[in-house]
Amino acid sequence: MVGIDSNILLRILIADVVAAQDAPDQFSLVRSLVADSKERFFVNHIVIVETIWVLRQKLKHGNDAIRRQVQRLLKMSNVEVQDSATVAAALESFEAYPGDFSDHMIGQINRQNGCRTTYTFDRAASKSPHFSELKR
Repeated sequence: MVGIDSNILLRILIADVVAAQDAPDQFSLVRSLVADSKERFFVNHIVIVETIWVLRQKLKHGNDAIRRQVQRLLKMSNVEVQDSATVAAALESFEAYPGDFSDHMIGQINRQNGCRTTYTFDRAASKSPHFSELKR
């Protein structure tokens, strides 16, 4: 198994968009890596959160597009996602409550590690049952 970072994952997930904007040699390298490799690829939580940040902030993808990309990632046969159950639970929370995907990852990771809540000033995130808004 080999790890990949968000730059590689983006090129895998949104090849059509990246190919149009990217240096062609980088896109070709990633395409060859994925097509020719018998390796499994490991994607950790930070890579997922960075990737989704780029999808939302730089490529202007909405929640539906982000949901589809996370679902696709979780279903890839040659990819092992760090604690995929937590990522899937964060996706469910993201679909049900306001807030960024990273907020829901934080809430799920904390919940999986025994936290009854996560304090935040973020009003959107505080709508999730995994968060409590810290107020005066």
